[in-house]
Amino acid sequence: MRHILFLEGSPRHGNTEQVTDWIAAGIGKGVKLTRIRLVEQNIHECRECFGCAESKKAAGCRQDDGMLEIYDLMVDADLTVFTSPIFCWGVSGITKVCLDRCFALLTGEDLLKGAKWAVVLTAGGDHFDGADLAVEMFSRLARFAGAKLAGRHVVANCPDGRKLKNNKAIQQAAKEFGKELGKALKD
Repeated sequence: MRHILFLEGSPRHGNTEQVTDWIAAGIGKGVKLTRIRLVEQNIHECRECFGCAESKKAAGCRQDDGMLEIYDLMVDADLTVFTSPIFCWGVSGITKVCLDRCFALLTGEDLLKGAKWAVVLTAGGDHFDGADLAVEMFSRLARFAGAKLAGRHVVANCPDGRKLKNNKAIQQAAKEFGKELGKALKD
């Protein structure tokens, strides 16, 4: 059974989680979904100690925190989907911490090479009000990691609360993106 890992970077249960719910529903059956809320994990920032680069025969991080489990899940997943609201023209702080810590998988055994990633972003502004910068960051990181960016879904001008839940166009687009992710697993 194929496995999709969602690394959810919103600090609240709001728009990004709602859109992720719709995407997950669109993926369909026969796929194992694991959803990790990053704010509920014990994750520390990268200390740039380069302990992860000391050996070319192993990858990992000196810090003993929640990222160790996330590393294993990322390596084992057929697709990792990063989700985040746009905060101050970029991803949420916890999403950035997680991404920074992924550097430990890029040294040693180079465990992200060939991985598939996707990104889901919700933004109060338009595509060019921070979401564009976050998409570019993910694109560059994927290229550096040797990972394939299997897709990106940006909900710009995202309405809040009930307005979002009642927006059939956003809901349908999210479900369609979920279908695309399901198809990307077969590529």
